Amino acid sequence: MTRAKPVPEPAFRVRLSADSHHPRVGEPWHYEVRVTSAAGKPVPASVHLQILFGGAPVGQVGRHRVANGIWSETIGAGANAPFPAHARGVRLVFQAVVTALGQTRKANYWIRVR
Repeated sequence: MTRAKPVPEPAFRVRLSADSHHPRVGEPWHYEVRVTSAAGKPVPASVHLQILFGGAPVGQVGRHRVANGIWSETIGAGANAPFPAHARGVRLVFQAVVTALGQTRKANYWIRVR
């Protein structure tokens, strides 16, 4: 009988949250990525944000290094372009690919632009 190796506890956790799952065309939409240790302490990380359609990347939001474990931004404010009209009604995935403590983890957040 072969025993399965125990799955190691992840070195960190990623939480991706946003205003809602339904951003509106041309309007600001705020999101936040939090990277914490298993004990809940902030972890420095590299964060790559992208938008997926059917599992394939269709838009790059940005790549960021965070020292305090938190990246927060508003799409549709400042230099960040808002969601375009051709995205209306399309189910997409907003994804954070986070690298920290020698590991990489992904957090997905589905959206349907209104």
